[in-house]
Amino acid sequence: MTMPLLRDTISECIVLCYREDIGDLVRALTQTGFRTTEQRGVYSPEELKRPAAIRCFMNHRDAWRRASQSDGYTLICEADFVPCMDLGSLPVFWPIDDRHAWGYLYQGSPRVLSLIGSERYIRAHCAPLVAYIVNAHVARMMLEFFDETTARWGTETYYNFEAFLQWDVMGKGGRAYMPRKHYGEHGGAPQREHKGRTSRDGVHRADNLVRPLAFMPQYAAGSMLKFWSERAIGRALGLGRLATGRWIQDTNVYSRDLKKTMAMQLLGLRRLVG
Repeated sequence: MTMPLLRDTISECIVLCYREDIGDLVRALTQTGFRTTEQRGVYSPEELKRPAAIRCFMNHRDAWRRASQSDGYTLICEADFVPCMDLGSLPVFWPIDDRHAWGYLYQGSPRVLSLIGSERYIRAHCAPLVAYIVNAHVARMMLEFFDETTARWGTETYYNFEAFLQWDVMGKGGRAYMPRKHYGEHGGAPQREHKGRTSRDGVHRADNLVRPLAFMPQYAAGSMLKFWSERAIGRALGLGRLATGRWIQDTNVYSRDLKKTMAMQLLGLRRLVG
C-alpha cells in the first residue's frame, strides 16, 4: 500500500514562536510545499509574569483553536523544530481514515504501545510537542485538555503540560502515532524552568533521523563536532531505552504476548541500527 505524502495531506503549517528567528524553518517548510503561518505569542504584562511553560501552553492552545476550524490536517511546530530535508515528500504514518488519530513528527523519549493493522502503524506515547499533526476533532480534544488543566492548576505556576496531554487525549478517544524514524529534530535548548523537574533537565534529541536535516540545529552552534556529539548521545539514549525495556509501554488497551513483544523490539532495533 502506497501512503499519501505529507504535502498532499497537510492543509496548513503553524510555527509557534515568541521572539525567535524562524527564517530557516519557515523557508524549509515553504519550500517543501506547506502553506506556512507564523504565530508569535502576544502576552499582556500580567501574562509575561507567568512561567514560560504556561505561555507556551497558551500558544499551543491558540494553534488548536485554529486547527479546530480546519477541514484538513494541521502541522503545528515550535520555533526550534528542525525538519528533515524535503519534509513534504515523506509519507503519512497514521491512518487518515480515523478522525481520532494524530501523529508526532518528532518524538521525545518515545514508547511503543502497539503495532496496528496490516500497515503496522505505530501507536506510541511521545511527550514533547515540538512537531505534530492534528485534525479538527483531535484539536478540539486538546482544547478540552487546556480548559480542564487550567481550571484545576491555574496559569500562575509551572506545569509540564506536555507530559500529561497525550494520556488525557487518549482518555477522550484520541490515538497518537509516530513514524519508524524521526521526521525532524529538536534543535534548541530547553527552558530553564525544566531544570530539576524533567528527565535530563529537558534536554532531548532524536535517536535516529529518516534523512538529513534541512539546516543546522541551534544546539550545534555552527560546530559539526557539537552536532555529531549530540546526535551520538541521542542514539545512545535510544539504544538504552530499547535495552532496558523502556521502549515498550503497557496499557489496558492492548494485550501483549511474546510474539508482539518481539515484533516491537525488532522494530526498535531496526529504527536505531537500520
